[in-house]
Order: sequence, then C-alpha cells, then structure tokens
Amino acid sequence: MSSESSKQTQKAPALEFRGGVYTSLVPFLLFVLGSFGLAIFNVATVEGFWLVAIACIIIGMWLCKDPLKYFDEICRGTASPLLTTAVFCWLWSGAVAGILKASGLVNGLIWLGLNTGLTGGLFVGFTFLVSCIYSTATGTGSGTVAAMTVLLYPAGVALGADPWWMAAAIISGGGFGDNLAPISDTTITAATTMRVDVSGLVKNRMPYTLVAGFITLIIVTVGGALSTNAVNISETEYTSIVTQAHPKGLIMLLPAALIVFLALKGRTLIEALTYGGILAIVLGIVTGLMSPASLVSIDTVAGTVGGTITDAITGWYGMIILIFLVFAMAHLMQASGALTLLLEKLEKRFVKTKVGAEIACWVCIALSALGLCNNITSQIVAGPVMLEIADRYHLSHYRIANFSDAVQAMFSYTMPWGGPALTMCATSLIANSAYGWCPVLTSPAKLFFCGIYGIAIGLVFLVCAITGIGRKFDQRMDIKNLGYTEEYFNTME
Repeated sequence: MSSESSKQTQKAPALEFRGGVYTSLVPFLLFVLGSFGLAIFNVATVEGFWLVAIACIIIGMWLCKDPLKYFDEICRGTASPLLTTAVFCWLWSGAVAGILKASGLVNGLIWLGLNTGLTGGLFVGFTFLVSCIYSTATGTGSGTVAAMTVLLYPAGVALGADPWWMAAAIISGGGFGDNLAPISDTTITAATTMRVDVSGLVKNRMPYTLVAGFITLIIVTVGGALSTNAVNISETEYTSIVTQAHPKGLIMLLPAALIVFLALKGRTLIEALTYGGILAIVLGIVTGLMSPASLVSIDTVAGTVGGTITDAITGWYGMIILIFLVFAMAHLMQASGALTLLLEKLEKRFVKTKVGAEIACWVCIALSALGLCNNITSQIVAGPVMLEIADRYHLSHYRIANFSDAVQAMFSYTMPWGGPALTMCATSLIANSAYGWCPVLTSPAKLFFCGIYGIAIGLVFLVCAITGIGRKFDQRMDIKNLGYTEEYFNTME
C-alpha cells in the first residue's frame, strides 16, 4: 500500500487546474485560435502574437489552483537550455545574414544570370537556383523573396518570363534555403526543439532537400517555358535592369560557402558563423563592397550605436520575446501532466507502429503550422508533442526534426497569410514603382501554389513516413552523433 502511494506521489502533477488536468490545455488552445484569428484579419505580426500569448498566460493563471506555483513553472519553462541555444544561434545568424545582404551578393548573382543569355522558362529556372543560393547563404526565406522580387522579378519579366512562374521560382527558392541553411531560424529551431546538432541535421536533411529541390526545378522551368503570359517591354526599360548588376558581389559567395562547409564538417554553428562573418567583413572592406562605418556606426553626440550588424540583431528582438512566451505555455502542458495523458490516449487509439508514430508527427506539425501561420512558432508549439512521440516509439530525432522543418515549410510557403506570399505582393509593388511595365501581384491567394518547393518537401517526408524510406539512414545518424544504440531502434515496429 505504501509502495502504491509512493508511485502516486511520484506521478502527481506539478500543477493542478480547476476543471481537471485538461484545463491546462486551454491557454495553448486559445493561443492557437487567437493566432489563427490574427492571420484571418491580416495582422499576424510578432507583436500581435505577444498580446495573444500574454492574455493566454493570464487566463491560465486564473484557471490554476496555485498562482504562485504557476509562475514558478512558467519561469522553469523559460529557463530551458533549448531556448537559450536558439537565442544565441539567432543572434549570430542574424548578424552574419545582415552582413551578406549589405555586401552586394544579390547584384553579383544577377550579373551572373544576365550574362548567360537566359530567357523565358530558362530564366525562371535560373531564378529558382539563384534564390536557392541566396537563401542558403543568408538563411532567410522572406528576406530572399524581398531581395529577389525587387531585382530578379523585373529582370525575369524583361526576359520574357511569366510573372506568376517568376513568383513561384522566387518563393520556392526562398523555401529551399530556409529549409536547408544551417543559419536558418527554422533549421536552428528544429534542431534545438528535437535536441540534435545543427550540422548533423543539415547533413541528414540534404538528400531529401535535394530531391524536393530537383522536382521543383523541373516544374518551374518547364512551367515557365510552356507559359504564354509574358509581358512585352522596351529595350530601354530592360537596360535599366542590367545596370544594377555587378560581378564583384560574387566574391561574397566565399563566406557563405565557408559557413556551410564548416557546419557540414562538424564545427559548432556559432564557430562556423563567426569565421564566415569575419571572412565576409574582410572581403567586403578589401573589395570596397562595404565600409567599416556601414557595419558599425557610433554617434557620440547622439549617444547611439547602429549599422548593419546591430540592425540585423535587433530584428530578432520580437521573436526572442515570443519564444519565451510560447515556451512558457508549452511547459504548462507538461507540468500539469496533460500532454502525457493526452498522448497516451491518442497512441492507444491511433498510433500502433513507428509508421503511425511518424505520420502522427507529420500531422502534428501540419496542424500547428496551419493554425499558427508562423514557421518558428509552429515548430516551438508542436516540438514537445513530436519529441514525446519520438521518444516513446524510438524514432530518430534527426528524422523528426526534418519533419518539423519540412512540413511547416509546406504551409508557411503556400498559405495566403504566410510571410512569403505577403512579401511577394508587397515587393512586387516596389518593383512596379521602378518599372511601370512590371505587373503588381495584388492577391496572395493567387500565389497559393507558388510554394512548389514547400509542397514537394512536405510530400517527400509524408512518403518517407509511410514507406519507411531513409529510416535506417536517419537512425545511423542518431547512433553516431547522439550516442543511441542499435537495440534502441529495434523496438516498437
């Protein structure tokens, strides 16, 4: 009897809520609904997510039987090493991405394409490749869409490419690098939430990414070539685009390549970013692509510090605050025991094998991405559930991290209220202001299928979950890098 009571004591949840254990899910569910509402009204901003999260945390306090213990658990949730790791990686990657953006890399890539004689569908395919390179180098999808839309979109239209297919190439290219780059926020988030190293995750993901990328390249190139919706422009207007291109910016591919190389060789992400950033600064200053003042500017009179590096870092403030709030809400579900209890019931009814567990993880991140309309937030929210399933069914952490990043891309790059579609429409207006003949893409809804890469990579991993393709390969990565044993994976088939 005493033994039984001891077990019950050990299983007692840290938090108790009015109405039962499942009441602890209310803050999380309200956050999902509130975030979805923000997206419907086209105000899905980081600041909006802040307000929804804070309101949900307050509601949770009212529902909890012990408010003091409630806030103790919130602090415990935000003290997670996973959270600290993500914040450090975001700050470093933001600084390096800012340096590369300011270095003239885009102009160099444009010069390369414009001097090869590419037109029509071939230029659409080239645009996809350039967007892939740029997004892999900078680790930003929406940033790639913004840069390529202002520069390559007008160039493609000038060379006879269909505007819709140009949008598809740019958005899909942004998704490719956002999904693969070691400095991508989604890659970092997937790695930290699934407790794997970034370099190992990139190496593990590459075969799947290349398959989806190749499929996308064929679709956008053939689709662009078969399209008859080209815009007629004059020679004078085309010349104005050519003058913006310059080959000198191509040298900045070296720092980007160094970052990827060091990450793949097993160096820590912070180390790879540091060396890549140093090389970018040296090359940028020596070649005249940037000045020290553009990197860091100090105004002793006004008492301010600015520049490319600080601007890039401050751009992460909003997301850092948001991740603290979301980690707090996610921890509440674990502290109450609701998450474990819910998973047990779901597993008994729906999940019986590793195949079922992987499909459940796929569906979990899909629902989170669809509801939250924010790539990182959806990964953070779905992460604890997916990790719990992975541990219960002895699934590769690298494999589940790939599910997290790939499936969120499927929705982030297709939904009309997602960042890439909204950015594409906004920056096409900027392109039109400079080139009147360049059409404005006014409806994000019409860009739904432009996220071809996102659809491709999501389906690739769904097929892998159903068929088991790559499962042994992924498990070997866990055995090598994370210290698992072969016996660990030979259960729960």
